[in-house]
Amino acid sequence: MPTDIASRTTEVPAGLARVLSQLRDVESQTRWVPQIREAELLESNPDGTPLTARFRASTPVGSDAYTLTYRHRPDGMDWSLVEGRLQSAQDGRYDLRELSQRRTAVTFELRISHGLPLPGFIRRSVLDGLVRDTLNGLRDDLSKPAAKAKSSGAHKH
Repeated sequence: MPTDIASRTTEVPAGLARVLSQLRDVESQTRWVPQIREAELLESNPDGTPLTARFRASTPVGSDAYTLTYRHRPDGMDWSLVEGRLQSAQDGRYDLRELSQRRTAVTFELRISHGLPLPGFIRRSVLDGLVRDTLNGLRDDLSKPAAKAKSSGAHKH
């Protein structure tokens, strides 16, 4: 099965704690990740951080439904695929580096394996686009005033 990896770093206009809070609010991804159509938190850790979540996503190569499990760090979080319809594996991570009280560098790395019979350049292009769109969406969402961003987070279920 082919495995593809994409990684990108961007600066976002928020401190590390606010960025980490946004990333851990997995249901908010329907607002800022264009490919995520549904996000449902299934289970939380005792501290309120997500443990497992289910997603429905749509990309140029197909729609998928999948469940992820999370591991948390003070400077980011990691996740792995529990089960998926199209994907056989997904491992991702966000690494955060605070640049100032109001600026954070966010690195997003994503590794996906699947059995779709697609040429490598198409697989890489789709994954690169997903990583780029995710970071751009995160940056744009964090550019909004905090109260407005929280109040506009209607979840698609």
